[in-house]
Amino acid sequence: MSTNESSRAEKFRYWGQIGRIAIIFFIGFSLFLLVSTIILIFLTKPEREVVVPDVEGKQFIEVYSSLMRKNITPDIKFRDIADIDDGTVLSQYPKKGKVVPVNSKLKLVVSRSRYSIEVPNLVGKELPLALNNLRNIHRHEKTLSLGTGIISFIPSDTIADNIVIDQSPLAGEKIRPERKINLLVSAGKAAPDAVMPNVTGQSIELCYDLLRAKGLTVVQEIVPTNDIAASGLVIAQTPASGVAVAGGSTCTLKVNWYPIDKHPYAAYEKVEYEIPHDEPAGVYEAYIEDARSKRIRYARKAGPKDKIIFVFRREGNAVITFRRGKKPIDDMDIDVD
Repeated sequence: MSTNESSRAEKFRYWGQIGRIAIIFFIGFSLFLLVSTIILIFLTKPEREVVVPDVEGKQFIEVYSSLMRKNITPDIKFRDIADIDDGTVLSQYPKKGKVVPVNSKLKLVVSRSRYSIEVPNLVGKELPLALNNLRNIHRHEKTLSLGTGIISFIPSDTIADNIVIDQSPLAGEKIRPERKINLLVSAGKAAPDAVMPNVTGQSIELCYDLLRAKGLTVVQEIVPTNDIAASGLVIAQTPASGVAVAGGSTCTLKVNWYPIDKHPYAAYEKVEYEIPHDEPAGVYEAYIEDARSKRIRYARKAGPKDKIIFVFRREGNAVITFRRGKKPIDDMDIDVD
């Protein structure tokens, strides 16, 4: 082979290699662009359609947030209805499973209850049983509830401890569900013939007023528990059941408490408050106001830097007002999460 022919062959091989490299690069670069474009489209593609969830039969307040997160706007119409709870979604349009554009309206028909409840007869019943009756009122195959308002305890020589003496509204009255029932409850014999009742196993919420009605100062010793069902229960008492107690004496109750991270609608809460150093000694109280009632849950003599510690059962949002000699000095809020 001549020198010129050899040179031409060498150049041919060289440019052939360059061509193959260029083709491979072109194909690789094209694939890279294609894959990058697909990924970019996938990652940046807006969610233009959503699937309508099933909300019929649910409480509107429970589904509102999830609808808004899905970019579905509720369009509500109310219907007055007697035997269904307030705020229940009766129907929806579009129906569940339909695919709709984001920001579409979901038409909802929601119940607006106007029914009344007949007040049960609670007189003569033990307080825990009376409260259970209020929580379980059967109507139209549904279980309804009435809340308690003020529960007052008075001494009685003829009626045993913790028995309901009177009620307001009276048995048989028809009331709206939001109205609360006030109860007058026997605290048993007045001092000096009073004896310490058996409150072990009882909830602190139900026995606190009974003990105060006997003129006793209640001191709580809080015992952490892993059993949420046992939270708020009295597990030990001093004096023991049946021991004579005089007005002004102190009783000590060991009370279970289940520590909670969040605040559900109803739960036993532990309150811990240090009296400011510039406050004088006196009788300090913790006055509770929540969805259940207004009541005192701590009352005893204390002084600056003493700690007020107690457990109480909260329903809904609560305001705890700390008072000295009935004069407010500070307050604390506990809100439902």
